[in-house]
Amino acid sequence: MFYLYGDFFIVKILLKQTGLIRIVRIRPNYQIACSMKACVFNGTLTMAEVPEPLPVNDEVLVRVLYSSICSTDLEIIKGYMGFNGIPGHEFAGEVVSASSPLFGKIVVGEINCSCGVCYLCRTGRRTHCPSRTVLGIQGHDGAFAGFIAVPERNLHVVPATLALESAVFTEPLAAALEIFEQVKIDPDGHAFIFGAGKLGLLVAQVFRLKGYGYTVFSRSDEKVNNAASMDLRTELVSGLRNTDLAEICIDCTGNAEGIQLALSHLYPRGKLVIKTTVAKTEKIDLNQVVINEFEVIGSRCGPFEPALSLLNKGLVKTQPMITEMVEFKDILKGFEFAARPGTIKVLIRH
Repeated sequence: MFYLYGDFFIVKILLKQTGLIRIVRIRPNYQIACSMKACVFNGTLTMAEVPEPLPVNDEVLVRVLYSSICSTDLEIIKGYMGFNGIPGHEFAGEVVSASSPLFGKIVVGEINCSCGVCYLCRTGRRTHCPSRTVLGIQGHDGAFAGFIAVPERNLHVVPATLALESAVFTEPLAAALEIFEQVKIDPDGHAFIFGAGKLGLLVAQVFRLKGYGYTVFSRSDEKVNNAASMDLRTELVSGLRNTDLAEICIDCTGNAEGIQLALSHLYPRGKLVIKTTVAKTEKIDLNQVVINEFEVIGSRCGPFEPALSLLNKGLVKTQPMITEMVEFKDILKGFEFAARPGTIKVLIRH
């Protein structure tokens, strides 16, 4: 028997010898499409031939066109979240499920796949749904593959005027914007942003757009020079004195030690915003949090539509952040580039 599912015929074949039923997918031109190339992590990062994802429930199938390697992806291959499968959560692609109203549209996707009915989902906190899966991070295969299955409600259409090399920055830019959803920032104050990698540079650009005072700090001369070339206010960490303090410190270092560094440069009753997620956790001296009455704020995913709007208007620059562009077949080499000191962002062209 067969029936149409999206742009595939789903065929159930009864294997008489074993009594088992095998399900395969056939495109309308009758070409069997049951496997794809993917970058898979199972203790080791490899390229492999795997089954294409079959959308379930409210999911649609997206053909990945571009993806990018995030610091979280580098942490995953060090053991973060205990993830096994296809990593990758920053992507732009084309919806290929013909039954979807988004069919043929170029989209980007939010990474948290929530149930939509629990208490947290119903109270506007679906990114914290206790039964959620997360693309390429927790319980859900990601974008380092030919195709990815994503809940339709997670997808946002990319404006036709926005280049895909910029659209792939939507997810991290949304994470940068989330800070301003969580924290009231004094326009007359000054923030210290620790880390001049991709997220730190995006956070700094948003601070500049909003007219807030900020300084980006990095241990790397190369990254400081790169930030300066983008007309961002930046300094080396080595130039920081113990007496240099800020009302808000934002940790985008991508390493556990950065949290302690940020804490040490906060005024009493200041706010620490933590963006770093790492496999190796760091102990924090909670006594100084209590004594100085620090406010500690965890921050991750954010709003996609404002991020897409800023990118489409050219108000956030992404080209200076692209260190390498590699073809999908060379994604393992892309991971090597991404792990090198001084690398900002590696994009993958699928």
